[in-house]
Amino acid sequence: MPPRPGDIVELDIATLAYGGQGVARLDEFVVFVRGAVPGDRVRVKVTRRKKSHAEARVIELLTPSPRRVAPVCEHTEDCGGCEWQTLAYEAQLEFKQQQVVESLQRLGHLDGYELEPIRGMDDPWRYRNKMEFSFGEAEDGELQLGLHRRGSWREIVETTDCRLASARINRARQAVADAARALGLRPYGRDHHHGLLRHLVVREGLSSGDLLLNLFASARFPEEAELVARVAADCGCTSFGVTVNETPTDAAVGDGPHMLLGPPHVHERLAGVELRVPAAAFLQTNSAMCETLYATALACAAPDPARPAVDLYCGIGSLSLPLARGARQVQAVEIQEEAIVAARENATLNGVANVDFYARDVRPLLKFPPHPTLDAGRDDDAERPAVVMVDPPRAGLARRALQRAAALGAERFVYVSCNPTTLAGNGAELAELGYSLRRVAPVDMFPQTHHIETVALFTRDA
Repeated sequence: MPPRPGDIVELDIATLAYGGQGVARLDEFVVFVRGAVPGDRVRVKVTRRKKSHAEARVIELLTPSPRRVAPVCEHTEDCGGCEWQTLAYEAQLEFKQQQVVESLQRLGHLDGYELEPIRGMDDPWRYRNKMEFSFGEAEDGELQLGLHRRGSWREIVETTDCRLASARINRARQAVADAARALGLRPYGRDHHHGLLRHLVVREGLSSGDLLLNLFASARFPEEAELVARVAADCGCTSFGVTVNETPTDAAVGDGPHMLLGPPHVHERLAGVELRVPAAAFLQTNSAMCETLYATALACAAPDPARPAVDLYCGIGSLSLPLARGARQVQAVEIQEEAIVAARENATLNGVANVDFYARDVRPLLKFPPHPTLDAGRDDDAERPAVVMVDPPRAGLARRALQRAAALGAERFVYVSCNPTTLAGNGAELAELGYSLRRVAPVDMFPQTHHIETVALFTRDA
């Protein structure tokens, strides 16, 4: 009989599922166990049962796995962040590569490609260049600033030293918390929707030393200048802005930033390109491994100086600009207008003239192309791109967008993915559209978590 909610059973953890949960079998019935690592023997309590599997939580670690390690972070038991830090880093890399391969085979029925060994970090800590903290209130009424408690969107853990963030970012968080308490500022309540302070986003330019703080509040407030003065004196930030979110939405969004100190961006250098990164722009959060990721993607792209290239979901141009060094011309597309403004500024900053940036949605843009390179119906082979590069969000490409991108007829299609399951689905669709998977290169951008970035090269069938 499959286990029922409330049952207490003993299990041996065999492997890890994508998402970070341990996987065990009970009479051939699959049980997912959060917090368990392969090789553990655990006593668990079943919390949920579905038709094909059950979910459980550990109530006792009976025999620890030889791959289990002591957690480094003091907030491990409470914080919902680094769910894999109890697994030795070598094992993390092994299981991440395994999950990429399994996703491609099981979901996409893709094989026969060259699999490169996963790229990992020499030091898999302190790697994030951006952190988002949330304000909350302790039981005694004291303001809190930290990360969400595991499994909760209401409770906040005062993360005094997040081991994924640099010492400077942690110091900035502490400076804002201290100044807010000293000035009597109150957090915004997620239940009653009253109060002021909501989120704090900290960005660090590792190559420049820039440190930008973006404080999200429900309204502007008279203590802003004093708050900034205290924080800047404490942590040495180079920029400080306030963004107003008047909606009930519990997210770091809103009108801003309204800058109180310094410019609304940080500077970073990646793949030999100088980048001006706006406060709200997307950039890979691991600058050190981003160099590896971009080098891998550009090697797969192999741009042709006699042919154009296409970069879809280009963001602020961080890949478009180095791609342009080897291509005749690059057509780059991104739906966020603010990102395209930054991309054009970055092109000017680097003296790159052979990139055209379009602030448009990919699918309709490819249907009504503004340039011959983006026209799947043209007859001029000279305008057919040598390579199409895509770096889509976690959900991947919608089928129609993928169809139109493939119809451009590029010899190479380079897919930079942050989700192996959607890479597998899109890869299967590309196979139907005449592209074969040739090369897969996993890159560990997110140590201590289950997330994995992958570069995949597809080539057009003859």
